Amino acid sequence: MFKNFLAGAAAALLAVIPQPSAAQTVVLPGALLLAGYRATCGPVDTMIQPINDIAAAYKGRIILHPRVLDLPRAQQLFWYTHECAHQIFGPGEAAADCWAVQQGKIQGWLTGDELAKLAVTMRYYPGDATHTDGAARIVAMDACFAR
Repeated sequence: MFKNFLAGAAAALLAVIPQPSAAQTVVLPGALLLAGYRATCGPVDTMIQPINDIAAAYKGRIILHPRVLDLPRAQQLFWYTHECAHQIFGPGEAAADCWAVQQGKIQGWLTGDELAKLAVTMRYYPGDATHTDGAARIVAMDACFAR
């Protein structure tokens, strides 16, 4: 009887502990490969999970929508680096965009042509409470790339 009680208690406990869904994967810091490039953001892990955005950042975690993995290399790295910038600089979108563009230029994975391709995908992004619209973001990103 005591064994049945323990088994029932263990099952009840497991039912209330959040379990990772089959649709999400956690990648430990330094283990993420994006288009053959080891993407790293210090001690920050990455979760690949469907969300209502292309990517997001929370303290200690970057979340990438699985569709990021189907993008061209420069765009995969841009979105990852943008979210890494939030780990460093906080919630400012303009700062995250600019830092991602500058890092891409310095590291050689973001050329002017690749930035133009990224601009095509972002052009019609609507603005919201934390993001300016896509057209304004592109203008600012072009200026960061030109520096």
